[in-house]
Amino acid sequence: MTPSQMIRVPFGAAFALALAVSTLAANDDAVPEHPTFSRDVLPIMQRSCQTCHRPNMFTPMSLLTYDEVRPWARAIKQRVEARIMPPWFADRTVGVYRDDPSLSETEIATVARWVDQGAPRGNATDAPPPLEWPAVDTWYHGEEPDLVITSPPVVVPPNSTETFPEPELPTGLTEDRYIKWIQVMPGESQVVHHVLIYAVMGGADAEDTGGGPRRVRELLANRARGDFAGDYFEDGYARLLRKDDLIRFQLHYLPDDEQSFVDQTRVGIKLYPKGYVPEYVVTTKAVSNRDLIIPPGDANVRSDAYFTLREPARIISFQPHMHYRGKGMTLEAIRPSDGQPELLSDVNRFAWDWQPTYVYETPLTLPAGTVMHVTAYHDNSAANRVNPDPTAAVGWGDRTIDEMNIGWLDYFYIPEDEFAALQPE
Repeated sequence: MTPSQMIRVPFGAAFALALAVSTLAANDDAVPEHPTFSRDVLPIMQRSCQTCHRPNMFTPMSLLTYDEVRPWARAIKQRVEARIMPPWFADRTVGVYRDDPSLSETEIATVARWVDQGAPRGNATDAPPPLEWPAVDTWYHGEEPDLVITSPPVVVPPNSTETFPEPELPTGLTEDRYIKWIQVMPGESQVVHHVLIYAVMGGADAEDTGGGPRRVRELLANRARGDFAGDYFEDGYARLLRKDDLIRFQLHYLPDDEQSFVDQTRVGIKLYPKGYVPEYVVTTKAVSNRDLIIPPGDANVRSDAYFTLREPARIISFQPHMHYRGKGMTLEAIRPSDGQPELLSDVNRFAWDWQPTYVYETPLTLPAGTVMHVTAYHDNSAANRVNPDPTAAVGWGDRTIDEMNIGWLDYFYIPEDEFAALQPE
């Protein structure tokens, strides 16, 4: 397997393939003199908008057809020119990522000129074929999972407080198995802010840490707004699911203002065949700082978190996690050879309600002893338009009115000889 092959597929292998073989890739050709929807704008919508803006998703409108797009033309122009839409908050000059939906300057200018010229439909024969999107309640990877584990029903009344149930359920496995793909599927996405799926040890297997038993083994998957499909692993890569581990759902519900919902979230797991052993075992690390002290009114509060790689490793992805006051987050690598930080990712426009995972186009190769440094910035001032209370001092907590500093890293360790072979000549 070549170093350039990717492991994590953030929105489903079928989608990625469909888009890869189409003619929708961003480019920097000249802006058309007279752009039309069919020829020039629809390909942009298909590549960068329709993942979310389609029926039965959580977005306020569908953008599949001209009749759906035309009433929103001026608003679309304003949003894309401000780079508010499509949502992508990583600095495009730092790192290269898979599935980056952000628009090129040429694409933005094309949309703007199309709107300024009256948003013409154009010739229907110029339009690319419509994309075939799977139903919202579909397992994205084109096959049924081997395990489907369903959380107990949770009633989420309107205008109620946030809730954080954490049910634990058995897998039914009789031997250790490796995961090929895993996907979280909320029952009522309108009120599910995010879901974390953990493998946790049974009580008898819990590790004694001196401060109480540690049962959480590792994060297996998550689903947040902006990060839908979970993980799909190419041959040679997998996550390990032990036979006696339980599946813990960590559910975060944000109630609707008017409607009551009953949610049952499912996790689907496709396993490799029995006896299969991958070359690489992927794991996830929460690089976090729980000692947050965010004073009232402060617009730029910095906190730092660190994690040291004990072996040579390849970093697959980075996902910042904060709440309402989150402003930005960076990831640096500090190599043991020189101690100088290298900026790997700069998510400088964090949005609490849209938290994508930034998957590197090629996994980053780092030596043993490298310190992964996460720096979070919080804005607790009145200028932060989503700040629930700029007069409050804030610390770590699960509620969205509390705060967090977590940089989720997906990575896998590699042997020393492989690390050496991956170094540039």
